[in-house]
Amino acid sequence: MKHIIKPLALLPFILLGCAYNNTYHKPDVPVKNQWSVPDRNIESGNESNLPYIAWWQGFNDPLLDQLIESGLANNNSLNMSRGHIEAAEGELKKIQFQWIPDINVLLGYSNNPATGFPGLLALIAPNYTMNVFSQIKQQKKAKYELAEAKAEDDAIKLTVISQITASYFTYLAEIERRTLLQQLADDLTHQADIASKVYRGGLSADINVEELRSQVNLIRGEQQVIEQNIIVSRNALQYLINHNPGDLKTNKSFAELNNKQLVPGTLPLTVLENRPDMQMAENRLRASNEGIGLAASQLLPTVQLDFIGGPVAGNNNYYFPTPLMSNAVDFNDQLLKIPVFNMSAFGEIAKARGLDKVSYYNYVDTLQKALRDTTNALSANQRLTAKLMQTESATDHLAKAYNLNQRLYQKGIQSYLSTLNSKIALDRILINLNQDKLQQLLTIVNLYQEVAGGYKSGEKAESSNNSQ
Repeated sequence: MKHIIKPLALLPFILLGCAYNNTYHKPDVPVKNQWSVPDRNIESGNESNLPYIAWWQGFNDPLLDQLIESGLANNNSLNMSRGHIEAAEGELKKIQFQWIPDINVLLGYSNNPATGFPGLLALIAPNYTMNVFSQIKQQKKAKYELAEAKAEDDAIKLTVISQITASYFTYLAEIERRTLLQQLADDLTHQADIASKVYRGGLSADINVEELRSQVNLIRGEQQVIEQNIIVSRNALQYLINHNPGDLKTNKSFAELNNKQLVPGTLPLTVLENRPDMQMAENRLRASNEGIGLAASQLLPTVQLDFIGGPVAGNNNYYFPTPLMSNAVDFNDQLLKIPVFNMSAFGEIAKARGLDKVSYYNYVDTLQKALRDTTNALSANQRLTAKLMQTESATDHLAKAYNLNQRLYQKGIQSYLSTLNSKIALDRILINLNQDKLQQLLTIVNLYQEVAGGYKSGEKAESSNNSQ
């Protein structure tokens, strides 16, 4: 029997050696350090400083700067993430303070025969229970969880910046589109009035007038949608800065926004290093890796040190102990609790390994999504910038054609109706230009979000001295 018991006593430590020796290795996912989609609008340099660059300041709009500053200070999602950071910091402090023994003071009356009927007593009782290996693993795990909470806060900052900027651009674009649609409606109405007079003169069919009136009606309906878009984008901005719905006054027009700026270039490996979601995924993986060792530490010994000491009245006396009339109590234990049979610990180890596997594939999935989304953002910026350039070129051609028609009309060579047709064509393409510029600006916002630009712009860091 003794020959069986001895190996069984050593079994937990043998198995623990396999489970506890779980060194962290960063997932080896091959990443080409070159984007598969080139973007001619990308400018090389200052890649590592992108998180510190307040890129939205390049639009020279004080209201936009103010909105982002207010959002980063007051946004409720950020307020909640800061609470998560405080909670993670508190958890880490709790674990760190576990190295310090607990101390209790016992005051009262005891009639316990095991202690000699002490009567009234005043005792101090420090206690120290520690599984050193568990403590080390808990502390490391809590540090990574704190780092994950801070990375989550950075990710929310990045999202808030992008949402505020996108909502602001949409707000300005819709205000301009409202004006452009009104101009088109006025020109179509004027054209319908002229066509109606011509028809009454017997020179044209009534169908042309009705078609023009129908187009005006459609525009009036579209204007209602624009008004709703303005309200929604304005309320979105107020919500993002933690304000109630209300008016928003801006002195900047959509046409004044500079959309020609180049986005600072960055390579895939730098993007992955800067992105908060990648930092979250890696810290989550590190924490789950430490969780395996933490589960395995249940199979290791626990040290327990106890001491109870102080004066007692003695003889079951109700008199409070005094220096002249008291007995001393002095109990202490030094125990080493060695687990011999704890099969549930192996279930905890298996569970921790499963969670570690989840974190591993979450890291891989986050990396692949980051590469996918950034590549898509690069492609969108290139394609929609090219589309905008074509629309701008077409607008220039129509503007020249309208100027030519105006001169022909002034010289009496061309009718006013033909000139008005040219003006309506220009009205329509200006509306297209408005939407194309908005889409192109949104690709800039999205691209900065994907390359993790600006979320540390408010921090005082050495890297910020070299930014821009």
